[in-house]
Amino acid sequence: MTGTFEGVGSLQFSPDNKLAYAYSGLVAVNNSETTLLEIKTTSEYISARTQFFYADNGTDPYVYKIYLDNVIIIQYRTWGTTDTNGEYNNPPKDNDLIIPPFTTVKFTAENLAADTNENQLALFTGKVFGAIEQINLESITDDNKWAEKGPF
Repeated sequence: MTGTFEGVGSLQFSPDNKLAYAYSGLVAVNNSETTLLEIKTTSEYISARTQFFYADNGTDPYVYKIYLDNVIIIQYRTWGTTDTNGEYNNPPKDNDLIIPPFTTVKFTAENLAADTNENQLALFTGKVFGAIEQINLESITDDNKWAEKGPF
């Protein structure tokens, strides 16, 4: 765990190991399932929020998936402007997850209408629980002033 940013695509931690985050950066996605972000937890639990974003102003429908250890746990479809269901490029919803230790988390996207590349993004942010470094830091702070209470 480190407080130094190591770049897109890597799981990062705040200096006190209370927060975790990862960003995919721009990833060109066409009509095959494309990995936007893949991270692996270590000995900590993470209460995480995940998000997907259109980086380009596209009109195509997409399917987004989140996997835990190669098992799909969330799948979400957005509708393109040519669909007749009345929805227009609605962004995928935020998803709250508990990520267990030693788990691979993978975010994918797929264009359902065309083979044209459009940039997509994935975002992972969360609170860390159970890290040894975190417990040690909490014990030396005044009245535990840096520790937050409760979930998000």
